[in-house]
Amino acid sequence: MLLLQNFLILCFGLAILIWGADKFVAQSSVFAKRIGVSDLIIGLTLVAFGTSAPEIFIGISGIFNESAALSLGTVIGSNISNIALIFGIACFSLRKQIADSLINLLPFVISFIWLGFALFNGKINQFEAIVFIGILGLFLFTLFKSNDLKEENIQDQAGSIFKEMLGLTIGLIGLIFGSHLCVNHAENIAVILGVPEIIIGLTILALGTSLPELAASIAALVKKKAQMVVGNIIGSNIFNLVFVVPMIGFFSALTIEDTVFERDFLVLALLSTAFLVAIMLLKFAPFKGWVMKLFGLTFVSSYIAYIINLSGLI
Repeated sequence: MLLLQNFLILCFGLAILIWGADKFVAQSSVFAKRIGVSDLIIGLTLVAFGTSAPEIFIGISGIFNESAALSLGTVIGSNISNIALIFGIACFSLRKQIADSLINLLPFVISFIWLGFALFNGKINQFEAIVFIGILGLFLFTLFKSNDLKEENIQDQAGSIFKEMLGLTIGLIGLIFGSHLCVNHAENIAVILGVPEIIIGLTILALGTSLPELAASIAALVKKKAQMVVGNIIGSNIFNLVFVVPMIGFFSALTIEDTVFERDFLVLALLSTAFLVAIMLLKFAPFKGWVMKLFGLTFVSSYIAYIINLSGLI
């Protein structure tokens, strides 16, 4: 009965978290309309940060509630599900090549390579945390240096500023409250089941916090904005790492188990490599739907196999 109670409250917390993220994205997107930006840039910035907000807030809440393992598991598991599940599903609906610059793949690649280096050492130190912040700077630099941004006059929408700020505030409250519920009751579930917190983060919280990315990707595909899906995955995975992992380095003394590198990071590295191959094909090769569907089948099957493997450890 206690397990069911905690699980229901956890689901309620996830619902609030996702609602808060959706509210945040909806209000933030108003600002994007004031300047001309490509679908890829919108995906890389507003959509990516908004859909990463649940992971980021769970990460922050977990660290300050002395559950850094839960935070790390959520970040790694979410990045895995973003590629294997969400991009995998999107592969079945992709219809054309990518036209925009892919310079933002550079910080994406550096971020997961540096994550592997940090995990291999068994502890995220302050130097490694600083490098992650530097990767964020590189990401923002590549955005501003790209030619995807177009100059347009900012429209006067002063009359709606109060409404926008109120919406952003409400969304932020939802994110904070929802993340607090998720962390506390995920901890309770881990104690009741007798499993490591990182497993809960890699499974329940990772999948739950990836729902905004899934919703955003489906919405983008319905509107035939495939490039926004790609940008969302790239940007979301970068934001997850460069916001949460540095905080673990600065504010936590977490000792990382070997299995996190040997099992979870290696899965993420393989999926990230396959993701890069798929993006290169979408950018430079003639579009072939059956090839993307094969990637989609491989990604989704890999995610199912990974979850089954984790479930076997419980």
